[in-house]
Amino acid sequence: MSIGSDQLAYQEEGRLTAQQSVSVVLIMVCLYMFLVIERPWESIRYLEGLRIERVYAILLIIVAILHHAFRVVPSPLNKWVYGLLTLHFVLAPFAFNTDYALDQGIEYAKMAVLYLLMLSIADDEITLKTIVKAYVFSTMLYVLHSFWEYTNGRHVWRMGISRMMGVDSTFNDPNSFGATVVLSLPFVYALLRSEQNRHLRKLYYLYGAFAILCVVLTGSRTSFVALLALCAIWVLVQKGKRKLLILCATIVAMTVVWHIMPEEKQERFRTLWDEEAGPKNARESAEGRIQGWKASWRMFQQRPFTGVGAGGKNYIGYRMTHHVDDGAPSPNQSHILYGEVLAELGLFGAVLFVGLMVSILRCCHRVRSRLSTGGCIDDTFSFYLAGAIIVALILLLVFGIGGHNFYRPLWLWLAAWSGGLLTVAACPASEQHVM
Repeated sequence: MSIGSDQLAYQEEGRLTAQQSVSVVLIMVCLYMFLVIERPWESIRYLEGLRIERVYAILLIIVAILHHAFRVVPSPLNKWVYGLLTLHFVLAPFAFNTDYALDQGIEYAKMAVLYLLMLSIADDEITLKTIVKAYVFSTMLYVLHSFWEYTNGRHVWRMGISRMMGVDSTFNDPNSFGATVVLSLPFVYALLRSEQNRHLRKLYYLYGAFAILCVVLTGSRTSFVALLALCAIWVLVQKGKRKLLILCATIVAMTVVWHIMPEEKQERFRTLWDEEAGPKNARESAEGRIQGWKASWRMFQQRPFTGVGAGGKNYIGYRMTHHVDDGAPSPNQSHILYGEVLAELGLFGAVLFVGLMVSILRCCHRVRSRLSTGGCIDDTFSFYLAGAIIVALILLLVFGIGGHNFYRPLWLWLAAWSGGLLTVAACPASEQHVM
């Protein structure tokens, strides 16, 4: 009996030690997500030039190794994520500029490391929820910081209007910033549906309203369309009388927003359906995206297997020197996700990218089906998170019509969370770790 008791005590001690190790790495992963979103070395003047991300990433890897959290966890997403990572370096020698391609490959490797760490620690619902909360609250702080700078006069004058922008320099473009705001909303909804704390619920509602305000201030047509698509999806997924109620509430809310919207912003969004609305360069912007797709397709035809090289610098360099435009060469990126992937990474990159998207969708569908059958609960955070991931993936594809967003970290975060959900859904609630 004493030997058995000693064994149980030893096992319990080992379990608690493992949980503490995961907790340390979890906290560091959440802080790293904040650094990636806020990018303080770009948003805070006194930190400019400091290699905060690089130093912190190295420290995170060391801590994860010491706590046995730096490991490859089996997941259906791995072959696509690590395949894309490998492809960056395999194709680098064939790129327009090998150095540019290697630099972009290193940036993608950083994203893949965070994917690996998220997947290795997200083995229960509480941990997964903590990671998603860290993403949402980091985005809230980033958006609030950007709004504060906007009220102090920091904006960009483009398309004949003043437009809100992000405080960083990587995703500060009004279109990119608007995408960051909209893409966070599905996860706010997932947290809201499973949140019991009334103060946090109020905060999520306030952020939803604040997000709409920021999208309007960006003047981003793509973000506005994505926001409408998000509302449409929200209505469609409702059941019974609730669907009609939500539809009416959405129509009323959007009508109010439209009427209190500044006239210059109304004119900007009206260009989506009225060719006579807005300045001439608003129409030229849309035409530029069409030209970007044509140029991308010609690059793909010229280099179907190797691509022109990963990264915007390779795309622009090749575009300026290889006569892929109808007229004078344009020193711009593709401004369309699908052209970006085909032109830069070729056929193999496109196949891996499609495989990644399909795998994310299949994982989330399996999780929702598993939670809805077999006596499992379909009203948990995991169920709502799976739905939020699917919606976020759809929104990323919508944003891809008007932007080159392949290197947004959220692609790999969705992959990590999907893989984590599979682990959570396969493990009975009674067996999940409690932190």
